[in-house]
Amino acid sequence: MNQSRLVDKLLAVTLIISLTLGCGLATSTLQVATPTPNPVTLEVNVDEAHASSAVISPDGGAITAQGADGTKYTLLLPKYALSNDETITLMPITAIDGLPFSGGLVGGVQMSPEGLRLFQPAILTIDSPKTVAASGFETVAFAYHQNGEGFYLKPSEAKGNILELEVWHFSGEGSAQATPAEIQTQQQRIPSNAEDAFTQRMRDYLGRERQAQQFPGQNPDPEFEEQMGDFAREAYDRFIVPQLPVALQDCNAAPAILSKANEWSKQVQLLYKQRLQAEIQQIHETLGQAIVVCYNKEYEQCVIDKDIKHRTTMIGYIQQASTFGVEGQLDFTKIEKCPPNTGWKVNSSLDKISGIVCDLGSPFALQLASGWGSFPLSFTPSSPETGTSSYTASSGNASESNNGTYTVEGIGTQEITISIHDHACLTSTGGTACADMDWSLTLAPLDTNECGQP
Repeated sequence: MNQSRLVDKLLAVTLIISLTLGCGLATSTLQVATPTPNPVTLEVNVDEAHASSAVISPDGGAITAQGADGTKYTLLLPKYALSNDETITLMPITAIDGLPFSGGLVGGVQMSPEGLRLFQPAILTIDSPKTVAASGFETVAFAYHQNGEGFYLKPSEAKGNILELEVWHFSGEGSAQATPAEIQTQQQRIPSNAEDAFTQRMRDYLGRERQAQQFPGQNPDPEFEEQMGDFAREAYDRFIVPQLPVALQDCNAAPAILSKANEWSKQVQLLYKQRLQAEIQQIHETLGQAIVVCYNKEYEQCVIDKDIKHRTTMIGYIQQASTFGVEGQLDFTKIEKCPPNTGWKVNSSLDKISGIVCDLGSPFALQLASGWGSFPLSFTPSSPETGTSSYTASSGNASESNNGTYTVEGIGTQEITISIHDHACLTSTGGTACADMDWSLTLAPLDTNECGQP
């Protein structure tokens, strides 16, 4: 791999290590004395009128907000980035007082809930013509906490008008245009948070490596790849290993520990799988054990207080268990007892179907939306596993009727599949045309009490 490609690829690794490694690196390239923190505190002004919120499930999703100036922000969360449904909000930033860059703000958003950690990295994109740096300036990415505390620089990747930032935990994120001198001055301002300080220092190191690639006469670090591997190992030894036993004992602390360790593992194995294979394996084994332990503890607590919130947490552990290959060690029947499952919700990529099912053994209907409008899709079971389905829709002089049969698979598991064999007929002034078609939808257990708790 050539040096330039390696620098680009390791931008993703930088954030992971920064989330687990503090100050005082025992390395020759970046070895510095630990200075007294002197962070910048900003005054951030946000545009509540253009904020955008959405409930994102563990299946992932995207949320988009557009500022009054036309800048578009998109946050893409992959599958299993979240363990439970979360209401995510993007609030565009209109101005920042105290921003130490003369080129001004390109764009930014405040993300909430503040401090939320993800199990898979989200990608925030900022789409603005101002992303392209003016002469004498560079486009830089930054982040902060709360309402502007602990401002620091972070890695990013620009592609024309699009700036991409990797996001592992929620705070404020944005970009600005700065002169090289202003960037250097910011590098001397040390954030109070050790993770942030390291992120900013690593950005400086990678920035200098890129400069060395682009300009003749500058010499890239010949041990660049080895150096980055040392950083990864240092992070593991000092900040991952000590926390792993805690995840087995303290299930309140476990989610944050699982998140951090998984961040390290997923990114590091892309580049150093052979060198750090034993460490990656230890993380996977420990996190798998922690998931099983915490799943069972959550069930034990559910037996005591019979609160449906425990089922939601248990479902989150099941989803994480699939990532680490330990789902076979979980007793799925405990979900049905915590408290007893009273229904299911549509959990399908077919976003035109919605609704809940309280009893698979009794007639039920889901809502189907199409160009005809919105109308019920009715199911008449002959047993919980099979039955007939039908719907009728009309618009003007045309109508459509579907009659079919269906089967249900997966009862007693965390995902039920309803497979439908339809005979559909379309009638219009030109006559009637019929066709058979097969399709399916999925249901997941309710995490609310819409069907009523016993």
